[in-house]
Amino acid sequence: MPTFSPKVQDGKEYRNQVYTYEEILRIIDRYGLPQEWNDDGAHGPERYIEAHVWTNEPISQITEI
Repeated sequence: MPTFSPKVQDGKEYRNQVYTYEEILRIIDRYGLPQEWNDDGAHGPERYIEAHVWTNEPISQITEI
């Protein structure tokens, strides 16, 4: 993941950040999707956006949150 890699220190504003869904949409609006502008990796380490999605719903079925 180039966003958090210590090897990638290019000063891009989105480095070392975690985003909510709404926030990542704004980043995509600003820069576009990496698989479109950098599909072969010629423009840096960005090749895709990795997303971790979760919900509290299964937990709330067991315990009160």
